[in-house]
Amino acid sequence: MPLEDARNFVEKMREDRVFREKVLQTKKPEDLALFLRGERLSFDQRELAGAMAECMAQMEQQMES
Repeated sequence: MPLEDARNFVEKMREDRVFREKVLQTKKPEDLALFLRGERLSFDQRELAGAMAECMAQMEQQMES
């Protein structure tokens, strides 16, 4: 499911330094797409934005607690 893949991507970016560095080393959108396919992650920009918004809302809730 693409939204779930986007959620997994956001979580992995937040928690896995090595994964994050690999993502940031990609130069072009095509390189990132190839990397994500290799990780079996499939999502579009809208799904990614939704997953990021969920993550930000969770962080805000944690800060309020």
